[in-house]
Amino acid sequence: MKLTTSQQHLGGADGIRAFACLAVMFHHFAQRLSMGQQQEAVQEIQAFLLVGNTGVSIFFVLSGFLLAFPFWRNYLAGSSLPAIGQYMFRRAARIMPGYYTVFFVCILLVLLLNIPTDYFLIRTITGLTFTSGFHYVTFFPSNINGPFWSISFEVFCYALMPVIMLGMFKWFKKRTFKTAFIYWIVSLFILIIINQLIHIFLTPDEANRGWQYGNIGGAKLWMPHYNPIGLFAHFTIGILASGVAARLRKTSATIDQYKRYGLFDVLGGLGLIGAFLLLWILRHQPEFSFSWQQQPFFYPYFSFLIAIPLAIGSHTLVFSKILDNGCFRFTAKVSFGLYLWHYLIIELVLKYAATDYYYMGVTSLERWALLSASVLIASYLIATLSYYIIEKPVLDWAHTKRFKAKQSISSTETMSE
Repeated sequence: MKLTTSQQHLGGADGIRAFACLAVMFHHFAQRLSMGQQQEAVQEIQAFLLVGNTGVSIFFVLSGFLLAFPFWRNYLAGSSLPAIGQYMFRRAARIMPGYYTVFFVCILLVLLLNIPTDYFLIRTITGLTFTSGFHYVTFFPSNINGPFWSISFEVFCYALMPVIMLGMFKWFKKRTFKTAFIYWIVSLFILIIINQLIHIFLTPDEANRGWQYGNIGGAKLWMPHYNPIGLFAHFTIGILASGVAARLRKTSATIDQYKRYGLFDVLGGLGLIGAFLLLWILRHQPEFSFSWQQQPFFYPYFSFLIAIPLAIGSHTLVFSKILDNGCFRFTAKVSFGLYLWHYLIIELVLKYAATDYYYMGVTSLERWALLSASVLIASYLIATLSYYIIEKPVLDWAHTKRFKAKQSISSTETMSE
């Protein structure tokens, strides 16, 4: 068997990314609608939107899936470990321009508007160095842009994955998918053990613990349910799905037959429908319930269901095409900007345009819909500008630099021959 070189695009990934981004945004919109003032049917839909914070788990599963794929591809092809320097360079080029732009805007607004911020200096430093996720005081590096918390966790996952991948490449002389898959299963269980130790030894005390004490109190309540090791367990589900996707790209009569009969389409559809059904069933469940080790986002059940369409998406006939429609592809393209900007826009709307647009504050459904639609449109506009003016130029430059580096290496190898 040999690896196929066609189908470079990982089918369904854009659609899943769009789902993740929109789920988080509508989660934050739903928080602004006063649930007790709505009709029962609206309350049920709102409860479903409120569990859209699981979009964060989708982001972590998706990142693990996409970033691990070149490692799995090289491993199964018998090639060497991908260049870690290039890997980190590309990650920095993708994350830093957009993130730092929004972060500096938030710093400027906090200073100009005299927004009260406890521990401003240390929270700013950890935000700039992607280390905010290791303590509840710094967990939210900005008081006016809550979603920043996840960026530190993402960067931690980016750094940890190649470290564990190094063992997969170095420790096994005979490379088989089964061996590597078991290696990552074992790694996942070790992570779960470490996460349990974090719960035992690093759970904060009860003093000033709760959202009534502001963002720091809320972060103290969230930790250690939210911690870098725990979120890497979500990331690992994506890594495992990536291994399956890489293995399925090896030519096989059985795989071709399954694809021809649409069995991968059925499996992908069942995974995605199952994920939505799970959220609907659990929409009234308390936070950190129905999950291993009281992790957020109904782990691992929800993460596993999301991993299914990712793992088999490239082998579907119709499913991935539906997911990767034009609207979702565009949303996926600007999703990083959407994620980073939308909450800041919500805060500015609250401060300057609608003083009732706070947690469970808007009583009128029509007013809430108008305000949320306005934030959504503004977010798309700013995210689009961010992508084409800030993010894409850096990505293009990084790609050009990487291409030139490859040419230089190729020329050196030719001369040495």
